Amino acid sequence: MPAGSTNASATWSGGFGADAVSTDFSLAPYPGLRPFRAEEADIYFGRETQTDALLDRLARTRFLAVVGPSGCGKSSLVRAGMIASLQTGFMAAAGADWRIADLRPGDRPMARLARALRQFIPSATAELAATEALPLIEATLRRGPLGLVEWLRDVGLPPATNLLLLVDQFEEIFRYREKGDRDEADAFVALLLASAAQRDLPIYIVITMRSDFLGDCALFSGLPEAINDSQYLTPRLTREQCRLAITGPAKVFGGTVEPALVNRLLNDFGPDPDQLPLLQHALMRMWDRAGRRPHPAAPGDSAAIGLADYENTGGLTRAMSDHADEVLAELAPPQRAIAEVMFRRLTERGVGRRDTRAPARLSDVAAVAGVAVDSVYPVVEAFRRPDRSFVTPPVGIALGPDTLLDIGHESLIRQWRSLGEWVDRETRSAALYQRLALTARLWVANDAALWRNPDLERALKWQQEERPSAAWAARYGSVGDFEQAIAFLQRSEASWRDEQQGTLEATRRQREQEIALQTQAAAQQKLRAENEALRSRKRFLSALAVLLPLAIGAAAWAAWQMSVAVEQARIAAAATQRAEHEANRVRTLLDRLTNSEAIKRAFLAEDAEAISRYAAATPSGDGIGFGARGATLDWKTGAGKNLYQYELYPLPTALRGPLRSATRMSYFMNHPSFDQKVINAGPGNGFTGIYTGWGCLSKVYVLVEYADADRLPEVYWYDMCAKVAER
Repeated sequence: MPAGSTNASATWSGGFGADAVSTDFSLAPYPGLRPFRAEEADIYFGRETQTDALLDRLARTRFLAVVGPSGCGKSSLVRAGMIASLQTGFMAAAGADWRIADLRPGDRPMARLARALRQFIPSATAELAATEALPLIEATLRRGPLGLVEWLRDVGLPPATNLLLLVDQFEEIFRYREKGDRDEADAFVALLLASAAQRDLPIYIVITMRSDFLGDCALFSGLPEAINDSQYLTPRLTREQCRLAITGPAKVFGGTVEPALVNRLLNDFGPDPDQLPLLQHALMRMWDRAGRRPHPAAPGDSAAIGLADYENTGGLTRAMSDHADEVLAELAPPQRAIAEVMFRRLTERGVGRRDTRAPARLSDVAAVAGVAVDSVYPVVEAFRRPDRSFVTPPVGIALGPDTLLDIGHESLIRQWRSLGEWVDRETRSAALYQRLALTARLWVANDAALWRNPDLERALKWQQEERPSAAWAARYGSVGDFEQAIAFLQRSEASWRDEQQGTLEATRRQREQEIALQTQAAAQQKLRAENEALRSRKRFLSALAVLLPLAIGAAAWAAWQMSVAVEQARIAAAATQRAEHEANRVRTLLDRLTNSEAIKRAFLAEDAEAISRYAAATPSGDGIGFGARGATLDWKTGAGKNLYQYELYPLPTALRGPLRSATRMSYFMNHPSFDQKVINAGPGNGFTGIYTGWGCLSKVYVLVEYADADRLPEVYWYDMCAKVAER
């Protein structure tokens, strides 16, 4: 097919017998993140050879599987390449009269197929089509593998007319088979295979699928054999084909791409399949920038994009991520929170970090975010604008609670840094919840025990940070599972608190008994000393009365005896004082033991008021010795602020001195921009806490825990910004 050829497509809007020729053309040279459409064949360059190969295979087998890695351009090749060529008559044996039914399996493949076929009902039954057609079509399709053939016979297929059924994103059927209705998934695939195999009606089946799902095709009977006979592995663009894809569309619209930019793009275009959507997105952004510049002064001058536009958009590596961050920054803070929930809900991580789309209804997103559906609409609109296409459905399709939302292109999951972080966070959150739910089920069956630290501590922190709800958990199980898991967690926390209270009470009783015994022993020792002194005095008086003549000689002995008695009394008094001192020390220790759990709980719960109160009771950490440093990273926030990697740490002199027996340190950053306010650090890295952000804090709180059982946790604070400035 010639590059840039026009597309005359026939539709079924007037029924099988009334063809309406479309003369639609592209409205811009570069579609951006979304795939090319069939009517954009005039700007689709560089795939002519591959289009011819698709036509040859389709003519031979009537079943065509177009496979390749995500981002390689499968959907665009089929629509703007193959379908546009079919409608122009380039598959001569079949003719140029084609009816196209385009769908994705999604969450109900049979219903989606019925919806794609509804447009083909003759106009005489239009009223029926609007009300009762869908259930009737779906019922016919479900009769068996030849349900589509039966339906076409019922409605009538005009002579010399072909039906092409395009199932885009075919890998969705594997997810539906696993998490939806296995029987419906099997029936849907059987219908596709049987429709392509029969020869009574000209039905052609085309599927597009990610190549990393090829192994999953063995789940369906007959599908591996069909794919082996018809598979087309989408090749990469050559350098010359890529050059045509860059320069051709601009020429169609009377513009140019500077040669220096073309060479830069070709050199930056790497082997990663994501480079193709990144290239289209960057070209769209540059063209938009050029369109906003003043018009050329000289008549006949054409719009041009150059290296300056390329640098200003962030290049191939950053254009998409920076653009998505800009959209996010346009939203109000509550809307940003909804956006995070939406994108976390619309992505799913499989085995081996195989990130895929996970379409969800708009009402589901609202329920997980805990907001009304009306609050989600402006967020979706911001991300689905034609110059963005980060979310589908596209502009023009009305939004409602049942609207199925989806990621515009899977490359966004891999290339948008913020979304990558959200996916990681969702994955960790889901893994912890699923382990919690499993343990809860085992506990109910008496096959597991309640959680203790560190599992309990991690789960409580997860609950504090993520605030999970039944709507969120429905993605990973039933509402009953969630309620059971939360009940198990609450029971674990209550049991742990009871144990801690019991331990404290037992320690208190033991200490009180020790104090009582020590006080009793001191009193007995004092009594013995007083008795001994009294007996000595009595002996002295008796001796003085009987042996008066010897009194002078015995004076020295009596004085010595008296000194012994005095010494005994002094020893008894000292013992009493020591016992009282030990009692006071134990009481203080008990109070600190009681407070230590409260201090740890304050850090775990990120209770800023309590942490500040505990820190006020201790001197500033400046006297102990803490430091901080920051290093600039090579990217910015959506608001254009430079990002830094900060490190918080105790000085070596502190580790050799007042902090020498420390076993763990927790840094608390009380700022609303921090998702993770507490960073834990151990001796392995010198108790260094690391975080990424755009600024430092004037007050950082540090919880220090010690190996010495008699030394309880301490809370310090210090001015992080001052320490960074000192370096």
